[in-house]
Parts: sequence; C-alpha cells; structure tokens
Amino acid sequence: MVEPRRRFSLTNLFRRGTPVPEDRRIFNPGIQEKDTSYMITSPILYHIAQSSVIVRTCTTQLKNEIFRRGYTWEEKFVSKCADCGNEHKTAVKQCADCDSVNLVKPNKDQLKYAHKFLDRYVNSAEQLFIDVLKELEDDLNIMDDAYIILVKEYFIDNAGKIRMHKIKEIYRGDPVTMHIYSDEFGDKGNTGFTCIKHRDQITDDPISECEMCGDTLYPVHYVNRVNGHEQYYIKGEVLHFSKYNPSRLYGLSPVLTLWNNITTLLAMENYVNSSYSKSRMPRGLLAVQTRNIDSMKSFWRGVKEKMEQDPHFIPVMGIEAENGKGSIEWIKFMDSLKEMDYVAVKDDLRDRISAFYGVSKIFMSDNSASGGLNNEGMQILVTNRAVEMAQTIWNEYVLPFITQEFGITDWELKLPPSEEEDAIAVLRKREMEVNIAGSIKNLGFEVNMDDEGRFVYTKPPPEQQGGNQKEGEFEADPYAGTNIDQSHLGEMMEGGNRPSKQDAGQPASVKAQPDEPPQTRNKPSKSLGPDKRFTGLPQEAGNQNVDKRNERRVG
Repeated sequence: MVEPRRRFSLTNLFRRGTPVPEDRRIFNPGIQEKDTSYMITSPILYHIAQSSVIVRTCTTQLKNEIFRRGYTWEEKFVSKCADCGNEHKTAVKQCADCDSVNLVKPNKDQLKYAHKFLDRYVNSAEQLFIDVLKELEDDLNIMDDAYIILVKEYFIDNAGKIRMHKIKEIYRGDPVTMHIYSDEFGDKGNTGFTCIKHRDQITDDPISECEMCGDTLYPVHYVNRVNGHEQYYIKGEVLHFSKYNPSRLYGLSPVLTLWNNITTLLAMENYVNSSYSKSRMPRGLLAVQTRNIDSMKSFWRGVKEKMEQDPHFIPVMGIEAENGKGSIEWIKFMDSLKEMDYVAVKDDLRDRISAFYGVSKIFMSDNSASGGLNNEGMQILVTNRAVEMAQTIWNEYVLPFITQEFGITDWELKLPPSEEEDAIAVLRKREMEVNIAGSIKNLGFEVNMDDEGRFVYTKPPPEQQGGNQKEGEFEADPYAGTNIDQSHLGEMMEGGNRPSKQDAGQPASVKAQPDEPPQTRNKPSKSLGPDKRFTGLPQEAGNQNVDKRNERRVG
C-alpha cells in the first residue's frame, strides 16, 4: 500500500546529513596509534635521520633559511569599521560597505603581553620562542608530525566554567609520545572528557562531573603517553600540524620515504670508514706455495705487527724452491673506490635526498657545477621556493593559532621572507608612488599621508556656483551691449578712467541696475522710438520711420 503524499509544511521537514567518511587507519575510538606497517618505529627514524650527514645538512640549512630573519608583527588591517566590522587593507576616509566614518586603527595595547612574553624565555628550560620553532621544524622534516603545547593558567568561576586563561609557557611536544584522541571518524573531542584540575581523570560520559572536585569536564583532544602515565590535553592547548602529507591523523615521515637512499649512504660511509680504520679488510692475499709452513707462520706474525703500526703496509716475501719452480698468486678481496663508482653513486643518492627537501647543492657547499640548471641563481631560487612553502605552513596554521590564543585580533605574527628586499628597489618603488600621487593630485583629488607613510586619496566636494549669491540671482554686466571692448576697458581702468554708461553708448534707461526698478514698460508705447530688436543700442541706430501710433495689437 502506497503511503499518501502529505502536503508541504515546515513541520514535516526532517534534518538529515551526508555521512562522514570513515578512515581505514582508525580502528577504535580513543588513542590513535601511528601506522607501524613498515616495522620501523619513531625512535629509529630519528636515529637514522640524525646519523646521516646528508639529511642533517638538508634539514639544518632549510631550518636556518626559514627562521633566518626571525618573526615580525604586522597589521591585520589599516582601518576597521566599528559599525559593520569591515576591514580595509588601504587607508580610507569612510567605510566602503556602510559609508560610516567611524573607523578604528589596530590596537597596539593587544601586543603588550605578547611582546613581554615572546621577547624572553618562553619556558622553564630557558628556551627562546625561535628555538621552540626550530625544534618543531626538525620534527616536520623527520616525522612530518609536530606538536606545539601551550601551558595555560585558567581562571574558573564557581560553576567550574573557564572564564579566562593566560599563557604561561610554550613547549614542543615529542611526536614519539604524543597521540591524537579521536572517535571512529577521526574527530577530536567526542570520546574522552577530563577535569582541568585532575588531568589523570578521564571518562566517556560528556555530562558527568569530576569525581574528585565536581567541576565540569572538558573534551580531550590529545594525550601524551610517557613514563607509564598519560597526560590529557583539551582544545586550545595543543596544535598538531604536518608539512609533507597532511591528513586527518598523522603525516608520513620523509625519512621513511627515503629509507633506502639514506641507509645506502650510511652503508657506503661505514664501508669507507672500515676501509681506512684499523680493523679494515685487507685488499687481497698473497698466496705462496712452500714446504716450510713454520717459517711462513713466523713471517706472517711479523707482518701483523708491522700492519698494526702501518695499515698500508704490503708484505712481500721471497722463498727459494728446491726444484727451481714456484708460483705466486694474488687473490683480490675488494675493489677500489674508483672501480665501484663510489663518488658517482654517492652524488646520485645525495641529489635524490636534497631534491626531496628542496635544498640545492650550493647550500651544501658544493659549487663544482655551474651553468644551465646548475646556475647559482637558479639553485638559490629553487631553495627559496622550498623555504616559502615551509613559511606558508607557519604563517597560515601555526602562528595564527598562537595569536588567537593570546587574544590578539588586530595584528598578525609572520615569518618574513628569507631574502631581504633590495634597498634600491624600495626607493624606486617609493619614487613611483610619489609620481602616481602627483598625477592623481593633478586630476583634482586631495592627497594626504597617514602615519605609516601611505598616500590617502580623497575627492573634494564640488564647489557651489555663484559664491554666496542666492539661488536664481546673478551679477549683471554693466557694460553688456556697449561698444566698449574688454581689453580696452582694462586699459582704461588701469589709467584710472572708468567710462560711464552714456560714454559707452548705452542709455541709462535700457540697462537697469538689479536694485532699481525698470524704467520701461512691457506694453506698447504711443511714442516714437527704436524698435524692440534694437534694445541696448543708441537711439540714432534705430529705425526712425516706424510710427507706432498707427499700429494695433492683434490677438
């Protein structure tokens, strides 16, 4: 039986959602373990990366370039509308959205505590803020997982609610012991809940209270499993981020990807080390056929003593044969480094590792090749792109998290580009800005400069026509319709002679002043006079043959 269709109504609507995709790496809610399908644990990855000269060189050079110029505070906006909240990146007089003039500048008081905190040691281990950032960069290049931990001091009300917090210390979380605490979908904060005062207490009931103090419980996002116990962290205390392979859970270690290349380089270096050390393998064996084995043993014993003093000593022995015949055979144990193409193989492995990290040869003190793609400028450009990519991770994810926890909304914490801007280019850019400002001023705009040296362009209001005169009134030209030229009038005025209206050939009754009533009437007159079309001219110039007394009005 088909269910009858119901009429549409808002009360008949049901809320449904798209299912969240599950992650195959998540087996059960709670602490999420790292993938160990390669049977290589995190401490081994750190040991291999720290033992390889090539990996240490790449990570160290990359780290130094990223943080070479430190960090800076930049304005998030130039001005902000206090009415609608619109942020303007350039200087304006009024809001572009609501036309409000209630604009505010970034508040410098927000940086007082942040400056005081970051300019000194940020933890009890006497580490600077830049030192903690460098540690995190090493974690990214080795494990592709980094954790920054903010140790806070909370201010709680009587109900156990967090009202305020203050950052007291900043630490680096160890990727070996730090874990994500999530549900079966990889979402944090839905499975475990802990108390702020008693971090060793955890429960899966979101509405329960702490058994020891009765305060409100807060969702757990991360856990640190070290020394046989677990430390639980809530939201806002820990930030986890990856660089090469970001995902819902953990990243993928670059050392694991380059495992064969790194271990091969380590084996080659160990081979060369053993070849030049005391316990090296001999290059070969000189086999001699003899009937007196005792004398051979005594001779070889002496050779051993000399080889301990000189590892490069090659023993030579001559034995007299009874039948006049003898044989000497050289048995080769190892090839030379040249025969094994040691240098070429090592350079190839080094190039593969450095290419993954984006570090060019010139940063590894290798300037043997030049020209083409090996040009020094091109190599620096390639490395600068890798540095820029790494700085994007910090400027877009990590540093905004820190400024947010500090309660800073008007300023941004940034890592400046590793390559400094050319001073000559800055002056040329400023010269172009000045030229543009002059051109805009010539168009009629008003040009001002703010506190930061930026030009502000405003359009002046239009001027009213006629000055202070009333609307509809205008100043009459007293010499309009006369035979006085303007240039001739200027000469006469300079000479101190101002011609009268009669001298200029204009009757006083024709051109009336604004304050005087007109002396002529609009209705036709019976007297003889010049025609109306000659108004303003001398009477002699009019037509005297017209007798208006014989005219009559029509209509």
